[in-house]
Amino acid sequence: MTFLIIHGIGGHAGIHWQQWMHDELAKSGSTVIMPNLSDSDHPDRNAWLNEVAKAIGDTKPSDLIIVGHSLGVTTALDFIEQTSISIKGLVSVSGFANDYGAELNSYFLKQRAIDFEKVRRNVQQCFVLFGDNDPYVTQAALYSVATELRVTPVVIKEGGHLNSEAGYTKFPKLLEIVESIK
Repeated sequence: MTFLIIHGIGGHAGIHWQQWMHDELAKSGSTVIMPNLSDSDHPDRNAWLNEVAKAIGDTKPSDLIIVGHSLGVTTALDFIEQTSISIKGLVSVSGFANDYGAELNSYFLKQRAIDFEKVRRNVQQCFVLFGDNDPYVTQAALYSVATELRVTPVVIKEGGHLNSEAGYTKFPKLLEIVESIK
């Protein structure tokens, strides 16, 4: 199994719970790809998509599970939408896909809409997790991803943005979900 962990805007490889997750998955012998995406304070949508595709290289999509955080989920959705072979799984952590009016990332989200019909066709299993009090992303934007993927979200009470500021330097519930994907 190969796991791809994608950070969000203003992030980098290993931020928040991501290094812990990388290490836990690597202990079980899994391959874990965790790229540093360029210009994370003001990312370019096409550049991030290209960098993710390059990082994945010749990994078989049927063996790939993507775990995205925040804007990294949008990049994961872009990748899944454009792949021609179904990937094993997607786990959205505080992820969103539609412009919800945040100045920080509105330009990125306005570039194009995700074709969720293609995404659903190109991924075998999906999970969506988010906090019920996310200070950065609206609940409507967070729920929208679950609705579009046709899954029931895992809503974490007082979870915030599920990042280190909210106390998520380790994330056992996320690891349990990721490891449940078969």
